[in-house]
Amino acid sequence: MSAPDAGGPVASADGDSAPDAGDAQHVPDDPPGVTVRDGDERATVEGRRLLAMDRERVEREYLCASGERWGGVWRGVPLAAVLAAAGVDLDGDATHLRVAAAGEYAVCVPVTTALDAHLAVERDGGPLPPDRGPRFLARVDAGKTVKAVRDLELLRLDPGEDPEDYEDLGY
Repeated sequence: MSAPDAGGPVASADGDSAPDAGDAQHVPDDPPGVTVRDGDERATVEGRRLLAMDRERVEREYLCASGERWGGVWRGVPLAAVLAAAGVDLDGDATHLRVAAAGEYAVCVPVTTALDAHLAVERDGGPLPPDRGPRFLARVDAGKTVKAVRDLELLRLDPGEDPEDYEDLGY
């Protein structure tokens, strides 16, 4: 469930506005950006620009393979807005999005799933540190969320291609 939130007051359950705890948080001087690739084209959405974009409130809970549940109340930029900021115009041919972290971790999700996703920059009222944010949040298994996203790549896979061939899950 998402609700528009551009960083201002957040409506409480009774409809009153309350100051958002994330408004006064420290922002790193030079937060990392996210590079978007579409074929031979590439553009980077700088970290400061990402932090300045309108965000939505996202409540998500994930179940890890270990049985542990984690989640929270996040604020993030809709992934579609990040693609638009990078000048990417989805032409309908893209089938998947490869989401890669600062390390070698990467997942591959259908474009339809990705377009409903967010790059979270805050969790529970505080900013995510650069080594944890932004975080790719979508309606996926916990292992397909990605912390410290640095690269988004649109892919055009043939029907016989396995999206898992484009992943690096570290195991």
